[in-house]
Amino acid sequence: MRIGRVEVTGGFLLLLAWLNYLDRSFLVPMAVLACMAHELGHFFVIRALNGNIKQIRLTAIGAEMVLSRPLGYWQEGLSALAGPGVNLALALVVCGVQDGLTFAGLNLTLAVFNLLPVGRLDGGRALRCTLALLAGPDLADWFGGLLDCLCTAGSLAAGLWLAVFCGNITLLLVALWLLAVFLQANQKQIWK
Repeated sequence: MRIGRVEVTGGFLLLLAWLNYLDRSFLVPMAVLACMAHELGHFFVIRALNGNIKQIRLTAIGAEMVLSRPLGYWQEGLSALAGPGVNLALALVVCGVQDGLTFAGLNLTLAVFNLLPVGRLDGGRALRCTLALLAGPDLADWFGGLLDCLCTAGSLAAGLWLAVFCGNITLLLVALWLLAVFLQANQKQIWK
């Protein structure tokens, strides 16, 4: 089992330090543990499918695994669902443990968020792989792009509403991140 290299960016360390500084209720260590379990789910399924992980990058917006060669559609879809699957299993197991509801909630939230049918999130990757298998990669890319637009626009609208009327900017920040990811992924088509 060979892993190329693990890269931890400065943004990841700064975000972790800032969140830890603000944390008064031990949420950050539990969230880091939930994220680690999520990524280990991806890792072990990729390895079980004979995928060769060339690099792991930890950034302020998540973890990335770079493979030396791409997986097939069904293998990529399965590996995409492995992370949320681990989080759902953990949530189910620890929700019955005394004082485990917070950790269960963090795992459930992480799983549900990652299952959104948006571009680089696990749900978007799994959906595109399934559509590519059933209808071909062109239709999968077209439909995935349409869903990216709709989900990003809906998140922005809901985030703005929550920010203005409830004072909560969390969804707005997530929507801006989704917009940045969408624009980055479609940069070549936008500027043509």
